[in-house]
Amino acid sequence: MNAEEAVQENRLFKRKSYFGTYQRLFLFCTELICLISVITINSLYFNLDLNSKLGVYALCRVILNITLSTSRFILILVLVVKSKAKASYLDSLHSIGVHQDHELKRFITQQQLYKNIVFATFLILQYATNVWHFININIYSGLRKSIHTIMLFTFPAVYLLILREIVDVCIHLQAAFKLVNSKVNSLLNNQPTNLASLTCCRLNYSYAVKATKAVENYFRYFVTFYFVKYACYSIINIVLTFGGSNDTYWIFHTIVETLLMIYLTVYLVSVNLLSRKCLDSLYELSFKMKRLDMKYENEIFIGRVLFTDVGFTFANLFTINTQFIASMFTLSLTIILALANFLYQ
Repeated sequence: MNAEEAVQENRLFKRKSYFGTYQRLFLFCTELICLISVITINSLYFNLDLNSKLGVYALCRVILNITLSTSRFILILVLVVKSKAKASYLDSLHSIGVHQDHELKRFITQQQLYKNIVFATFLILQYATNVWHFININIYSGLRKSIHTIMLFTFPAVYLLILREIVDVCIHLQAAFKLVNSKVNSLLNNQPTNLASLTCCRLNYSYAVKATKAVENYFRYFVTFYFVKYACYSIINIVLTFGGSNDTYWIFHTIVETLLMIYLTVYLVSVNLLSRKCLDSLYELSFKMKRLDMKYENEIFIGRVLFTDVGFTFANLFTINTQFIASMFTLSLTIILALANFLYQ
């Protein structure tokens, strides 16, 4: 059996799509209800006083709410439609021995358990915060109160369901790259190294990269939208806090959203970091090779790892890594200080 046949012998997953039939139906119906609710409740605020900076700022927030909700509905509709077909990353991410590695199977099981606990905790926190907010707000209209209830209790469920799926695929991508890295390390420790083993490692890495690209292509614009939405609402809430706003709900809501963003970002960045982790071992391996064909194979492998930026991207413009996160926080802080200075000077 050659290297490619060994890789293709078994599949890592047996699922046919990212989301099941009932999940797709839930996402579509819930998001449609949320969009109608947002447009209805925000349209009541178009009679704001525009003679002050804060009035214009509030109107901009209303327009932002409607724009982001409409964009989210379109993105989720695209996810629902694309998920009907077999998830393409399942064709690329072959078993490559993960099903035989007890340590990696334990890693996946453990990470999935942590994932379920974390998302259950975030769901409880968001619902508890929303209930507390619902009890303390003054809404006299029965219609507005009903719409507000729908918004508070459906938005978190939709977001957490999709983010949970993103974290799940990240866990399996981590396992694939961990396997490749361990095989490269075994080549470094076990001498002599043969060409077939090195070729198999490079082939496994290629499949892991193709799987990552397939996942990134599917979730790309939702991940981009998530970071844009988080940045917009965090900036708005922090600027209002600078103005003396004592709305504890929005402060606590921002803290919870920040923790969720950090948790998701750790998984997104980890895929990029693990895809480059084998570089040091490949460099050390090159010193021990005597045959020209093996040196050539190793140089191709190094070039693939070095010049292929693997991972999730922001609208296919920037790879989400540590530099991207630092730049995003710097830009957000600059906008916050500029807006606060403009509104409250």
